[in-house]
Amino acid sequence: MLVSLILVFREAMEAGLIVGIVLAASAGVLGRGRWIAGGIAAGLTGAGLLAAFAGTLSNAFDGAGQEALTATILLFAVAMLTWHVVWMSHHGRQMAADFRQIGKEVQLGQRSLAALAVVVATAVMREGAEVVLFLYGVVVASHTGAMSLVVGGIAGLLLAAALSWTLYRGLLAVPMHRLFEITNGLIALLAAGMAGQAAAILHTADILPGWGETMWDTGFILEDNSIVGKALHALIGYSARPSGIQLAAWIGTLATLVVLSRTIGRPRKRLVAVAALLALVVGAPAASADDVIVKLEFRDHRAVPSRIEVPAHTKFKLLVTNSDTTAEEFESTQLNREKVVAPGQTITVFLGPLAPGEYKFFGEFHQDTAQGILVAK
Repeated sequence: MLVSLILVFREAMEAGLIVGIVLAASAGVLGRGRWIAGGIAAGLTGAGLLAAFAGTLSNAFDGAGQEALTATILLFAVAMLTWHVVWMSHHGRQMAADFRQIGKEVQLGQRSLAALAVVVATAVMREGAEVVLFLYGVVVASHTGAMSLVVGGIAGLLLAAALSWTLYRGLLAVPMHRLFEITNGLIALLAAGMAGQAAAILHTADILPGWGETMWDTGFILEDNSIVGKALHALIGYSARPSGIQLAAWIGTLATLVVLSRTIGRPRKRLVAVAALLALVVGAPAASADDVIVKLEFRDHRAVPSRIEVPAHTKFKLLVTNSDTTAEEFESTQLNREKVVAPGQTITVFLGPLAPGEYKFFGEFHQDTAQGILVAK
């Protein structure tokens, strides 16, 4: 029960924090409950489909199907958040001035709510798919009873919901004339984080260049997989070891949103800002991995081989096969990589060029046994 509680809380927390911000950002707008509930339902449906077809997705686009789909969803969410920031910058003051006379604004607000519903669906879908695979792995590997799993999962979900509710109530305590400014700022940071994540994912799929694999390392202060690290990852896109392209996308998106929010009614300036963002995120030259291929297998919940030598200063493909009957996730904090591999499937992880040294990796679902080291020489 404890395992499922921790797993569900850890993943649902990220989505829950986003839902809390969305609820506060749409406070006072009629019909928001239906839109947000619809976004959650759509996200849960999408999560189930993503989990069911994880293997098929992995084989698409030369092994980069998972990354391509996730990045597309994230970029769509960024577009929706951008629309909301622009809309709220124009209508927020009127709504704050008199909520009883929002007539026309409500209709416009429903458009903004549709955008936020997409963001909620994206967050729930992304985290929900991992929860489904995690719990499936727990059931098959440990033969945990259904009741214990359900109780732990519900408890984890309730804790995540409580955290989301606390954030929401805290934001509502802010004076109304400041609420829209604060939520707009939070949503801008959320959009920047999602854009940075999308850029990082496209880099891991060898679609975008890295512009530097690791700009800095704050893992000794706050690791990505810690509770606080995950919360900041969800809210602002925190990464202990960001790549150059990830940092550039984050800064570029945030700068674009600031410009957009300050230039409402000036189409020419808005067009320049949007063009700059598109040029940054999708206009970068594509990278390509060299024809160096190494193989890794997860067998009996162990990494085989556990020590792999790869050429330094060279891009290469790591083919990861899961020979077990449960899902696994290849993960390495040092390499900034995590990718689900369904039972009986093979995924492609694009890596390098690496400086000489040793880089640890592990299977997220069986960290005690599925461990290994990549040695770059």
